[in-house]
Amino acid sequence: MDYIFNYFNILLTGFSIFTCLILLAAYLFFLPDMRKSRSSKISCIVLLLGLATLQSMHSMYFFEQLTLLDGRAYGFLFTLIPPSFYFFSRAILSGATAQAHIKSSDLAHGLPPILALILPISILPVVAFVFGTGYTFWFTRVIVQLRGHTNRFKFELFFFAMFAAMALGALILGLFLPSMDPHIFYSAYANSISIALLLILSSLLFFPELLSDILLVTEMAYANSRLGGIDTDLKLKELDKLVILDKQFQNEDLSLTTLSELIELTPHQLSELINSHHGFGFPRYIREQRVHEAKRLLREDTKSSILAISMETGFKSQSNFYTAFKEIVGMSPGQYRKLPKS
Repeated sequence: MDYIFNYFNILLTGFSIFTCLILLAAYLFFLPDMRKSRSSKISCIVLLLGLATLQSMHSMYFFEQLTLLDGRAYGFLFTLIPPSFYFFSRAILSGATAQAHIKSSDLAHGLPPILALILPISILPVVAFVFGTGYTFWFTRVIVQLRGHTNRFKFELFFFAMFAAMALGALILGLFLPSMDPHIFYSAYANSISIALLLILSSLLFFPELLSDILLVTEMAYANSRLGGIDTDLKLKELDKLVILDKQFQNEDLSLTTLSELIELTPHQLSELINSHHGFGFPRYIREQRVHEAKRLLREDTKSSILAISMETGFKSQSNFYTAFKEIVGMSPGQYRKLPKS
């Protein structure tokens, strides 16, 4: 039984190491629209490589039963990850006009790794968990505040609440560390990192618009209005004509930039126009038009398959169609089609 549990731990740590490297490569090379500054890149590298290194050390423990808590390098990584999480999160959650740059007051966030060089090794996990829990609740509080700018964040709030709960659990874990079996500690901590990474990966796979939604919302929260002097009522009518009447939503490659050019606005102006009028961003607006048309087709075109309808309404895959439909309607397309017609 212990062998099976150990093997399970090794599989999870291996998964999390691979996930850290994939997320790092995606951020650095494949997400051009993310708010990347020098500080955000550095903090992202430190965060993900730090987590990957921690998991590598955990994996070595599960293989060879090496003692980690007695090493200062392990404690240093503990205390390095919380501030790097803070700096990276702040960069993502700051609007373009409020980009997060390193200031003199930010030097206080470098305190945990400095403490790791001078404090007794035995208390470093507790110090790290205290700072980490504080940063996680800060992160959740910011997200909740941003929720006032959109009604799209119900799903995201679930994940952020999970992160906060896991951080609180990690704090409790750290406080009871002195009286805990080290093997239980290593297993619980390593698996909590793996679960957190699994949550992140799952949210990005099932809701690929998540990052763009967050960027749009934070842009709205921090930016000054760019719609001064623009007839917003006229532009809203043009937008509805293009998207709904002319069925631009059927274009699976439709982007904010493409649509903004068609109605002669900048992408930021169109983003603000949609968000201020509808209460959510461009991705949700397009998804709603596609789902609305899909609902009509599911009732009227009973001979077409659900796959055909998903393609006709502009979704790139059937899985994306199912996810969006259930998010907006509250049931699957198949369940909706079976409902009695009113």
